[in-house]
Amino acid sequence: MSRRPPVSDLRQRPAHAVAAALLAIAAAAGLSGCAMYNSRPLPTAPALADNPQRLKADLARLRVGPLKTIRIDPSDGLTPTEVAVLAVLNNSDLEAKRRATRVNEAQVFAAGLLPDPQIAASVDNPIAGPDNQVAYSLAASVDLAGLLQRTYTRRAARFTAREADLNVLWAEWGVAQQARQFAETALAAEARVVFLRQVLALATDRSDRSERALQHRDVNLQTAAADLAVKLDAQAQLATALHDAQKARRDLNALLNLRAEVMLPLVTAPVVAAYDDAAMRQALADLPQRRPDLLALKAGYAAQDVNVRKAVLAQFPLNNIGAAYAKDTAGVVTDSLQAAFALPIFNGGRGEVRTQKATREQLHAEYQARLDQTDAEVRNAQAELIAARSQAAVLRQDVPRLEALVKPAVAAYDRGDIDSQTYLTLSQTALSRRADLDDKELAARLAEIALETALFLPPADSRAAQ
Repeated sequence: MSRRPPVSDLRQRPAHAVAAALLAIAAAAGLSGCAMYNSRPLPTAPALADNPQRLKADLARLRVGPLKTIRIDPSDGLTPTEVAVLAVLNNSDLEAKRRATRVNEAQVFAAGLLPDPQIAASVDNPIAGPDNQVAYSLAASVDLAGLLQRTYTRRAARFTAREADLNVLWAEWGVAQQARQFAETALAAEARVVFLRQVLALATDRSDRSERALQHRDVNLQTAAADLAVKLDAQAQLATALHDAQKARRDLNALLNLRAEVMLPLVTAPVVAAYDDAAMRQALADLPQRRPDLLALKAGYAAQDVNVRKAVLAQFPLNNIGAAYAKDTAGVVTDSLQAAFALPIFNGGRGEVRTQKATREQLHAEYQARLDQTDAEVRNAQAELIAARSQAAVLRQDVPRLEALVKPAVAAYDRGDIDSQTYLTLSQTALSRRADLDDKELAARLAEIALETALFLPPADSRAAQ
């Protein structure tokens, strides 16, 4: 009678071989889809341009529709509209926002991937008992819920990516218009600086002569004090204008990613006719189909609507299915099908459905609120533009008359025909009204920019260049 080999001898080598093979297969499958790690060190210094020639001017990178018709010609200086394009191409915050959209693109890619199948393997070595065969089992399963929801997950990710991209477009548009406003403010302040320097030079010369005359007792103290007051008033207004110009320049340079001390060669834009009422009414009517922030809200709402559908589908109780192949220690070989169910007794995903529906209602209300806000923005900008133009028109008639009275008033004052208070009031009123005119003309230009911003229309002066 032959002797049966020990159980340990029967199981040792086959068990080790099977286990090693399974581990090798699992390791190879896992490593085949792995990505590699690459470091990305942070910058150690600012990346601000120190010269306007270093600014990026690749117009092919422009994505904002109303800016695509603008051409940059730095040979004769940069208009506020040209500066707006440079701001979009060079602003570092916008570049960071563009890079952030790559996260959404990666999420779209991830949403389109199929769920990985799961494989389970086991080896059982008999230690004691009548059955001495090595048992093993292999099982494979797949996430059925993930497969069923994949279409909705990918669709929601695409809508979310579109929302992010449109928000970047709206941010680009906002930076462009902000750059126009800063450039217009700088130009207006610098023009006022030139005017006030001329006024101050005349006032200083007169005040100095009055002071010398006072020392020789050729004029009285009241006359010298009046001339000094005109000089000091001009100095104060000049200091304010210089501060406004420098601040606008610094703000503009920050938008362009330029060093604060760099001087852009700014020039005024050509005077062109603004949009008429019919064009603005048409632009307001089709604004929901054009303005990026409204389109972004639409995309976000569409993504949330898909999430509602996905939450409803997630109530389907079948979670995953699979198959198994096994052999026991008695040598019996079996195969089987497996399925896992979630019994919708207590939860059933009803809370998630309600949450997603409530979020959709919130986005619906936000879109309506933005529509209302947009209409109010447009009408407010129209009212501001009309008021500024009307006030500037009145001042254009009054200021030359006042300034025409100042020169004969000086001679009349010297002759003693008018007193110092009359002379001082007339001089200061002329300066004040000139400042008011400058402010109203700037306010009209800024209101026009605000209106074009709200209506998502190309700058009016860009049409003249076409």
